[in-house]
Amino acid sequence: MIPKLYWRIAVPFLSVTLLLAVGLYLFLTRTGCLGSAGCVRRTVLIAAGLALVGVLLLSWVIATRLTQPLKNVTTVARRIAAGDTSARVLSQRRDEIGDLVQAFGEMTEGQREQIESLNQSYRRFASVIDHMADGVIITDQAGVVLLINPAACRLLHTSQKAALGRSFAAVVRHHALIELWQRGRREQSEQVEAVEISPKLFLQAVLTPFRREGVAGFLVLFQDLTQVRRLQVMRRDFISNLSHELRTPLASLRAVVETLQDGAVNDPPAAERFLQQAWAEVNTLTQMVEELTELSQIESGQIRLRLAAATAAELVEGPVERLRPQAEAGRLALAVDLPPDLPPVVVDAERVRQVVTNLVHNAIKFTPRGGQVLVTASVAEEGEGGRPARTVVIEVRDTGVGIAKIDLPRVFERFYKSDRARTRDGSGTGLGLAIARHIVETHGGRLWVKSKEGKGSSFFFSLPVGDEGGG
Repeated sequence: MIPKLYWRIAVPFLSVTLLLAVGLYLFLTRTGCLGSAGCVRRTVLIAAGLALVGVLLLSWVIATRLTQPLKNVTTVARRIAAGDTSARVLSQRRDEIGDLVQAFGEMTEGQREQIESLNQSYRRFASVIDHMADGVIITDQAGVVLLINPAACRLLHTSQKAALGRSFAAVVRHHALIELWQRGRREQSEQVEAVEISPKLFLQAVLTPFRREGVAGFLVLFQDLTQVRRLQVMRRDFISNLSHELRTPLASLRAVVETLQDGAVNDPPAAERFLQQAWAEVNTLTQMVEELTELSQIESGQIRLRLAAATAAELVEGPVERLRPQAEAGRLALAVDLPPDLPPVVVDAERVRQVVTNLVHNAIKFTPRGGQVLVTASVAEEGEGGRPARTVVIEVRDTGVGIAKIDLPRVFERFYKSDRARTRDGSGTGLGLAIARHIVETHGGRLWVKSKEGKGSSFFFSLPVGDEGGG
């Protein structure tokens, strides 16, 4: 079968040749030059010249028509190579070049669809990686960082711009993580390492080698276990503190029982004294268990607040009056000074009175004879995110022994107790302030302290002003 392109080239040349031959014959016939050799020769030369010009012109036209689609294909190919997947090549030709252009178009369309599919897959992959809470770094076999997600940038205090293209060691800047990567490369197996980056950051790094279709490298996953580590430390400290707090009353009870067994039970005055001591220790243990239960319920959200509007006077005066005999026994001046125009707050009154009772009781306990304890309140503006909120701030101020600066950050911890030797009453579970803090925070407020050792302390807690029925 003769190709279509053959006819596209041959037909024009055959037509020109035939046209020139016919024209030459007619010219020679009409001019009578057929009998003159010189005339024929001149005519043939002229015809040959015209034929050459015609052939050159025709060749240029044909070449242009043949090469233009190929130029279009070349242009589109370069645009696609540069990343422009929207480039298209069109041709109306029905010959082999048209078939070539059509085949190229079909090929580029298939490539475009594949590239678009790959781009969509990459965008999904990148979106998942970028939104992961865990940090991710992918390196090649030489350790060059190919990918790092925002979580890894945050954990390692770097940026994608600064990390991409650099070595893994230069990005992580930690000997344990560098050793993890080197060990994984050497053994070509998964590696797991728990690393303390700083006192406030504890990570677990998991390195996984990968190799697929000639592509090899390492994926390193960083999990932030700081909170888990903190909870483990808190649990360990809690158990240690609880054991310590239980040991003293239990040892005292054991001593009392042993003394009674040794014969003190037969001495009524001594027996009564020891039984009173045992009763006091049992009360201490009971109070500790009750407060631990209450603290657990508050922290887990099991206690529901019974919210209602209340004035500062309604929250303060009851606890103060109940504790006044204790203050008078210690020869302390206990006073309340509340402005008359304080707005009401929406609170669980019994819970807030519990906070006031704890703070006033502590102030009395830590204030030497002749000292003063004052309960006052004021209105303040507090808030987060640029949204100020009116709050009523209640303050319990004393002229007691104060708190050492080094101990201030710990006063709201469970089982924290100041130096008992400096107080008249060494009793207490060390849970009261922890409970008070959780009660205040449950109301949307905060509890804080200012103190100077030897000068006294001021405990403050804020309660948002709101409408009854507000959450």
